[in-house]
Amino acid sequence: MPLSTNQKGDALDFQQKLLERLHRGDIEALGCLYDMHVDHLMEFGLHYVSDVSWVEDQVHDLFLDLFKARHKALQIQNLKAYLSTSLKRRLFKKNKSKELLIEEDSFKRLLKSDSNYIETSSENKWIDAEQVEYLKQALKTAMDSLTNHQQSILHLRFVENKSYGEIAEHMEVSKASARTLLYRSLKILRKKVQLLLF
Repeated sequence: MPLSTNQKGDALDFQQKLLERLHRGDIEALGCLYDMHVDHLMEFGLHYVSDVSWVEDQVHDLFLDLFKARHKALQIQNLKAYLSTSLKRRLFKKNKSKELLIEEDSFKRLLKSDSNYIETSSENKWIDAEQVEYLKQALKTAMDSLTNHQQSILHLRFVENKSYGEIAEHMEVSKASARTLLYRSLKILRKKVQLLLF
């Protein structure tokens, strides 16, 4: 459910208070800011780099740098944009592999049983029906080789469109554990698909 204008204002006020606390050297404020932005930053980073643990390291380092430069914290006008831009710069500066992760929308299309759905999307027009079926078969084989736990979380996220909170509740794990399991499952799936295709 989208936040109302008042709720957005309250969230921004709360975030500004955290930045003020961070400016004074409050490490707990840094932890709160991390919790507020880590999900977005992980998803954002994984659209550019497929190595989950490496992206996690870069996100952690980003917050360490934020703490080191806390004397500038009050100059940040839009923290979400600042963190996203900083992470993107960090990812490319480190010159990590530029291979892209299977993006969520592409993954959802591949899970659909109707090959026409895949063929009509703009970025897949170049794939003919035979190639689509080959790719779908590779994906199915890779999915079948995953553990039940990994298959379940991918199904909940990409087929049922569940949020991390809903997944955590369904699987009786913490939200952080659900997020980590999903990222790791995607990473494993991607490697298996690549092995089958190349």
